[in-house]
Amino acid sequence: MTILTTTRLIHLSTTSPHLSQSWYFIAAATLTVCNQPQELPLLYHYAMQTQGLSKPRNEATADKAIQVCTKFADAVSRGEQVPENEYSQEYQAKLRVVGTKMREAILKTAALSGLPKCINSLMTLKETTPKSLRDLKENRKRITNWDEYLLEKQRGIKFWEKVYGKISNRVIKQMSTAYPDLWSYTIENVYSPLLSFTGCMSAEESSLVVISCLIPQDVNPQLKGHLKGALNNGCTLEEVRDARQLAMEISSWCGITWKSEVAKL
Repeated sequence: MTILTTTRLIHLSTTSPHLSQSWYFIAAATLTVCNQPQELPLLYHYAMQTQGLSKPRNEATADKAIQVCTKFADAVSRGEQVPENEYSQEYQAKLRVVGTKMREAILKTAALSGLPKCINSLMTLKETTPKSLRDLKENRKRITNWDEYLLEKQRGIKFWEKVYGKISNRVIKQMSTAYPDLWSYTIENVYSPLLSFTGCMSAEESSLVVISCLIPQDVNPQLKGHLKGALNNGCTLEEVRDARQLAMEISSWCGITWKSEVAKL
């Protein structure tokens, strides 16, 4: 059964003016965590139409996205090469931003909900990406020496401290007493190389992605910290509340239920 109907696509893109530039990658992260990668092609092409080409967020645009998405799916099912770019060369820069932010949001889910889901979503997204937009490059500089490692770790610690604020040391102590390797793994493998990286999306946008990853998993202790952390990172109260609501709606469409009320500000 299709989760992203035309009505739901329009709802996602119009329900909150505070998320007018972020709704699509919030949705991509939530769908990935909910293990629904098959929904990403339609989300991607609708975002390409509305965010990349600035077309109206209405039924006609959703129908166009469905047509393009179907064309790509048919080519893949026949074992053919993906079609040439369906989008005007004039808008290539904006289109690349849409794809990059979706991929970055999905990549960040790897540390929050598991690498297999992340891989499946990124592979699905690749199959529906126009040929001329597939020439991707690494965004993260490879660490080649100790000084670069230390700089990256400092960036991760700074991001951590910004998110947790006054309770940063308390959380570190709690994690370290739970298992000494937990804190070191978290800062060295999650916050430093992944969450704190702002080459593709801002710290504020990353916080919204984290929220969207935590909500489907029913992990209120972590969600509480990151709802407040998003404010510390520069998000507005309206952005945080609306991102929470959007992720909850998508999760509900995917059949997610919660043991108790989802944490909120």
